[in-house]
Amino acid sequence: MKLPIFAKRIELKKKKPDSVVWDEEQEEYVARLLPYASQTSGPVIKIPNVDAFKQKGVEKVSKQFQTELEELKDKIKDFVKTASDTQKVYTAKFKFEPLVGETYFLYEGEKEDYLSLIPPDQWKKKFLGAYRLSSEFKWERVEW
Repeated sequence: MKLPIFAKRIELKKKKPDSVVWDEEQEEYVARLLPYASQTSGPVIKIPNVDAFKQKGVEKVSKQFQTELEELKDKIKDFVKTASDTQKVYTAKFKFEPLVGETYFLYEGEKEDYLSLIPPDQWKKKFLGAYRLSSEFKWERVEW
């Protein structure tokens, strides 16, 4: 069914222009409630570049994690070295009570290694290393 021209004009008068924000259900203007501009002269809506923010964040946190991982690897290497040195000295034979802070010398024996007070320049045995007993009773390798 075709509407007469007169009915079309009335219908067009009821219709609001596209730039007018009208809510049919509430029968009121809702432009002030919108989170964006509804007028062509309104401010430009710029969408933030979230991908760049995410990428920058990923790069920063990746570098931080990589640095922390390297630090942990170094700590583990130091721990394993200290544990190995401590075990090596404690399994060696010695007949004295070592003092904390003093340096002792580890030599290779026929059956087992042994710890001595005598430095390698005064004794012609196979020298394995110099060790100092820490206050935590861990043996630390010392350059000799």
